[in-house]
Amino acid sequence: MIWIITSPERIYEEEKIIADLLQAGAHRILLRKPGWQPREYMALLDKTDPACYARIIVRDNFQVCQRFPVGGLHLSGKIRESMNCRELQLCLQRYRNCSTGIHDMADITSMAPQFTTLLLSPVFDSISKAGYSGRFAQSLPDKKGRQVLGMGGIDASNISRLKDWHYDGAALLGAIWQQPEQAVNNYQRIQAQWNSNDHP
Repeated sequence: MIWIITSPERIYEEEKIIADLLQAGAHRILLRKPGWQPREYMALLDKTDPACYARIIVRDNFQVCQRFPVGGLHLSGKIRESMNCRELQLCLQRYRNCSTGIHDMADITSMAPQFTTLLLSPVFDSISKAGYSGRFAQSLPDKKGRQVLGMGGIDASNISRLKDWHYDGAALLGAIWQQPEQAVNNYQRIQAQWNSNDHP
């Protein structure tokens, strides 16, 4: 399973690239634009083919999730930690598919079970964030049935190692958006490496 996280920057014809990446087989697109206001997310989604909405996850924007029939909500660690237990439980009940980012292996089993996907980072040295060094290039502990995607520094040269370490897939950012005009080709190369290492 491969998710793609959007670039924090504006990308020319991004709505078309998102549709092309989903058409090429990306499992989910995580719409994450830290500097954007809800209206900017909505403007991008207004230009995006509605057939894509069910496979788009929106980060931290409840207003956007209420306006568009997207596939789920992603909570950043900052937002998740700002909620009290009741607020978090209500959020997890409201949104059928909720994911969150984690930065400690112990969080795999301590997160609320309603989180359908956990993004653990950084696995390798980040491509998009200078100085963000890898910490989780190793086997995961017992996941207790949790779905964990590796994030950070993952590209065609190393994605095959994640299966040996019991990751369920990867979330890609830098390997896709360093060359937006090559986004789909780069994704397909990475996907081919992931698929070629399927274990029997």
